[in-house]
Amino acid sequence: MKRLHAPLSAVLEDVGWLRAVPEELRASVEAEITEAWYRSGCVVAHRGEPAHSWIGVVDGLVKVSSVARTGRTVFFSAIPEGCWVGEGSMIKQEARRYDIVAMRDTRVLHLPASTFRWLQQSCLDFNKILVERLNARLSQALSMVETDRMGDPLARIARTIAALFDPVLYPRRQLGLQLSQAEISELVGLSRSTISIGLRLLQNEGLLSTHYGKIVVHRIAELRRYEGEEGRRSLRRAPKAARVPPTGDKV
Repeated sequence: MKRLHAPLSAVLEDVGWLRAVPEELRASVEAEITEAWYRSGCVVAHRGEPAHSWIGVVDGLVKVSSVARTGRTVFFSAIPEGCWVGEGSMIKQEARRYDIVAMRDTRVLHLPASTFRWLQQSCLDFNKILVERLNARLSQALSMVETDRMGDPLARIARTIAALFDPVLYPRRQLGLQLSQAEISELVGLSRSTISIGLRLLQNEGLLSTHYGKIVVHRIAELRRYEGEEGRRSLRRAPKAARVPPTGDKV
């Protein structure tokens, strides 16, 4: 939570894409960035509204989702601290096609649309970063479709967690992330009891380890392509695990 109250100047020093902006332009860009705080459950950006800014998470966690006409929530991705979201809407200059909602108390940066487009016109390296991000978003979307069609709950857990460690979209110094079982349940769309059992199975296979409110990934490549048949059989027997004492809200 240290980043939740860190000075804005210190936060901007840690923004990766800003380091790609030429020094003579950087000060002007930094002067345009604003910050805001959102309580858990608050909407950071609404579906259907114009994309007025590129959004970065300083501290906390947001989800990108939409609600279908049937009332079913469709989850697209989670955005943890140090990550940015919404470049597609900014480039196309269209209304957002999703809601961005804080999953916990969250501090957010806003880069205005006008500054974003000025950088597009002025900075080649910034455009290279955008192309890398769009390619990564496409790969992420294809992986989500594949995982959804598999109908494998354990694969959904494994691959949803793995997606949060994409080196382009989610740059981080180590393979660890603060996530509670309740948050994973919301992101994956499975019950907390199923998440608890699934995490234990993945931990038993040595793919990750769980700590209080934190997941540490050990074998990211295997998580990304996870299709463990033994894990599926174990998860189908999940109702028998209901007698296991609950481990609480946190991982």
